[in-house]
Amino acid sequence: VLADPAAAGLSIAIARNNEIIFAKAYGKADVEFAVAATPDSIFRIGSVTKQFTAAAIMRLVEQGKVNLDAEIQTYLPDFPKKQWPVTVRQILNHTSGIWSYTDDDKFMERDASLELTPTELIASFSEKPLDFEPGTQWNYSNSAYYLLGSVIEKVSAKPYAAFVQDEFFTPLKLTHTRYESNSDIIPGRAQGYSFKDGKLANDKSIGADVPGAAGSLLSTATDLCNWEIALSSGKVVSPESYTQMTTPITAGEKPTNYGFGLQINQWEGRKRISHGGGIFGFNSMLLTLPADEKNPDTITVAVLSNSERINSGRFADTVTRYALGLEVFQPKDLDLSESDLARFSGEYAFEGIPLEIRLFARDGKLWAQATGQSESRLLYQGNNEFRPTFDTNVKFVFPAANADSFVLHQRGEI
Repeated sequence: VLADPAAAGLSIAIARNNEIIFAKAYGKADVEFAVAATPDSIFRIGSVTKQFTAAAIMRLVEQGKVNLDAEIQTYLPDFPKKQWPVTVRQILNHTSGIWSYTDDDKFMERDASLELTPTELIASFSEKPLDFEPGTQWNYSNSAYYLLGSVIEKVSAKPYAAFVQDEFFTPLKLTHTRYESNSDIIPGRAQGYSFKDGKLANDKSIGADVPGAAGSLLSTATDLCNWEIALSSGKVVSPESYTQMTTPITAGEKPTNYGFGLQINQWEGRKRISHGGGIFGFNSMLLTLPADEKNPDTITVAVLSNSERINSGRFADTVTRYALGLEVFQPKDLDLSESDLARFSGEYAFEGIPLEIRLFARDGKLWAQATGQSESRLLYQGNNEFRPTFDTNVKFVFPAANADSFVLHQRGEI
């Protein structure tokens, strides 16, 4: 993974049952100053923050301070009423219909760098009508979780950052987890990177409070594994509350894979509870495979990347396979002749969808760039098959006879 020119650093931790069995970092926490990443390097975790926010709401529910089925105006009376009532429960499980401010490209390109107050940020979406009648559909909304931060502040009479620090981080000894700040000196903080014009670039700036309760936390892979151990063992919320958090809801008549701040699905025949996060310069994944009748051990994996293009979720799958002793595909990187490079290079258009992929030679290797996406090097496997470095589960397969077309295989699908 770190051989990819888009990569900077990775932090990985694995827990079996209630014990960390592996914690290591690779690459650079800061490329400019050649600072090596360590297990104590602190990364932005983006939307992995949402489970902390959901747990905070559930703790307040247990204390009788929040009612999941109360309308949001019960706690935020200044938030405009919509064409339908919206409850706290619907906000937690993304069935509220509240428009997500991160869907505004102009805002994310320009205003996200500002140190906006909660009042200013909520004003950016508060007058928007609901996208649909609450409860009838599912749609991921960062605005919804931002509002939950305001609910926590109103009910607890504490800033969100202070609440999660006092209630979670300090008592659980998560010493490398905290709320973002662009002014505080934060020892061990990693720099984030994007990938532009074929090389690493510093990430875009973002206001510390812009993600808020939807994504403003910083942490390490080890702290995240310890958080998940505490959350699932009743040290954060009651077992009943955790069950609610990890039970997929139904939106209208359609099942979803989402509970409260957590995704729930099947992976290699096992239940998986997880959430990823993507934010300027970083992406992250925290997952756990609970023990069951066939599998006596609970496995938890956290992967943090300070490179936008290195997908922590895909890499976490590979790490989990190693942890379970499952077979892991090892891609080749075979050489290509000049004639083969010329044969495969070209512009390719997909039938039925507005997507084109340009294949081109560089330094003796084949590269690909899809419409509106970054470049990625292709690893030649032989027999006219290539695997992109960003996800070696994806396959580009050319007919043996010619290179006028190829078949793209993704997630086992064509």
